[in-house]
Amino acid sequence: MTNERADIRCRQATGADVEALAELRWQMSSERESSDGSHEDYIGAFCKTVGDELARGTYRAWLAEADGTPVACAVLIWWPMPPTLDELHRRRGYVSSVYTRPEYRRLGLARTMMEMLLAEARDLGIRKVLLNSSTMGRQLYLNMGFQMNERVLEIKLSKAAANKRALLAKAA
Repeated sequence: MTNERADIRCRQATGADVEALAELRWQMSSERESSDGSHEDYIGAFCKTVGDELARGTYRAWLAEADGTPVACAVLIWWPMPPTLDELHRRRGYVSSVYTRPEYRRLGLARTMMEMLLAEARDLGIRKVLLNSSTMGRQLYLNMGFQMNERVLEIKLSKAAANKRALLAKAA
């Protein structure tokens, strides 16, 4: 069956979908970088972290399914921010894991899920949504109204220090 004839449906994901989200995120990461990490360990870690946050409601996710098979996803991560003088109740959002399997690209799935994600962000009272874009996705986001922001600074912290803190937290 060709992709054009497949029954493709986009919907908000639930906790029951966390493994499908994990598999799509694994595929996305595998396309971008190589790793010696275990697929099984990755899926387990993703399911634990994302599953817990989906249950808490601080992560919201969307899936596109072709004939019931997950083919694309997007995730919104949101958190409260301290108030400002002009905005007493602030929330921020971050878009993560926007991915479409190669054979389903250019069908508008990422756009559809992003529209659903942004509608949910508005409903949650989120006034600013951030994302890091791949080169492939950048034009989509610009066309949707995202703008480049030169004010954002980033620092990459040592993986060793993070691993040490995680080990200390487990030991406590």
